[in-house]
Amino acid sequence: MRTTVSDAPSRRHGAGTPAGRIAAGMLAAFLLLSVVAQVGHTGPETVWEPLLARLAADGVDRAGVAVLLSTPGVAFDPSIMAKKVDSMVKNRFEPVTVTRRTLEKSGYRRFLDPWTISKAGRYMAANRASFSAAEEAYGVPAEVVAAILLVETKLGSYLGDREAFGVLASMALCRDFELVRGRLKNLKNSPERTAFAAQAAKDKGDWAYAEFKALLAYAAAKQASPLAIPGSIYGAIGICQFMPTNALKFGVDADNDGIVDLFTEADAIHSVANYLRGHGWRQGQTEEERKAAIYSYNHSNLYVMAVLAVADKLAAYRPAS
Repeated sequence: MRTTVSDAPSRRHGAGTPAGRIAAGMLAAFLLLSVVAQVGHTGPETVWEPLLARLAADGVDRAGVAVLLSTPGVAFDPSIMAKKVDSMVKNRFEPVTVTRRTLEKSGYRRFLDPWTISKAGRYMAANRASFSAAEEAYGVPAEVVAAILLVETKLGSYLGDREAFGVLASMALCRDFELVRGRLKNLKNSPERTAFAAQAAKDKGDWAYAEFKALLAYAAAKQASPLAIPGSIYGAIGICQFMPTNALKFGVDADNDGIVDLFTEADAIHSVANYLRGHGWRQGQTEEERKAAIYSYNHSNLYVMAVLAVADKLAAYRPAS
């Protein structure tokens, strides 16, 4: 029987509120750090204070998170949110029409070369059982799931070069627009752009705060340190690059080991298929409906075009029915 990550904590740790599970998991995973804190820790730099206060108000163990935030290597980085908001401003005020030629000139074109497609086909063959089972369970073609894994992490060979914990903590703190205003390049002295950017920072800061709390819950369920979970520039994790809230909602324990681990092939493959089904993928639907399901994975028309183009080439490697 496959389970989602939301099932795993209750089975392994007992029932309770999300805040309770986060606190319990952190206590178990970071006992040594907590002891160190008790004997000599004076708290992280005051830059994290607004985040710590917000977490405490939501019932999250402030002391445990403070220890993690004060770990060497964890530093506030406003450039992450600045890059995100700048991109949002540009997309809003300088939209680009996406065509097939756009795809052929973009960085996505590397996923369409014959060698890469052949490698992905071998990956599908090596994980044939998981792809077949996921397609049967969720109705999502194996080539579409494989295309997403290829585009997201090169089939798990590149999982990000940052710690998701520090990324999401930094972005959550940057709901304060003044922390990023001076780093933005696309405002162009425009009041309209500035107002849009300020709202975007607030919205994405709140989004990152929810993702940060979800990361703590996911780490607790996985019985891992949040500091040990690599992520993308915006905190996506695993072979499938789920945001932590999606890991909690759509993650699947396909190998039945009691833990949803998005860094393993079986769990990642099933989780992608489960996510797409949860966002509208159905057999017999229109092309536009398929595009809408993939767009929910990454809000980029170019991304959707790339995934479908890769999937078309991978159709020849489909598991035999």
